[in-house]
Amino acid sequence: MLEKIFSVILCIISAIIIYSANNFDMSYIGDSGLGPDFFPKIVGFILIILSIFLFFSKDKTIQENKNIKYTLATIFIFAIYIFIIGKLGYLISTVLFSFSIMSLFKKNSILLKIIYSILFPLGLYLLFTYIFKVSLPTGIFI
Repeated sequence: MLEKIFSVILCIISAIIIYSANNFDMSYIGDSGLGPDFFPKIVGFILIILSIFLFFSKDKTIQENKNIKYTLATIFIFAIYIFIIGKLGYLISTVLFSFSIMSLFKKNSILLKIIYSILFPLGLYLLFTYIFKVSLPTGIFI
């Protein structure tokens, strides 16, 4: 039951994302290809498709109680990430977010968690900054 409620909430959030992306100011872009609305629309449509799959999947009530702890912890970590990304900047906050999520779900060595949580956000930062030419949130740090 919790999965069905969560999938409906995801559909509503996806619709809001797509609607908001349609209202982006495109006047300064011109016809130069992909605009700032491209990535949010893709994420919104993928989220709708995945939430539809989640809605029609079988109920797993036995496993649901075990996963609720991880679900609530993930939502809490994500809320903290949203709060600190504007204050600390993308790179530092995403490193902390990645390390927290990996610590929650993976039991491998702490050195691997540190390496992965630094390399993945750094790779995304370099991709968006230098290839896509998209500025990511900056705070005290980058």
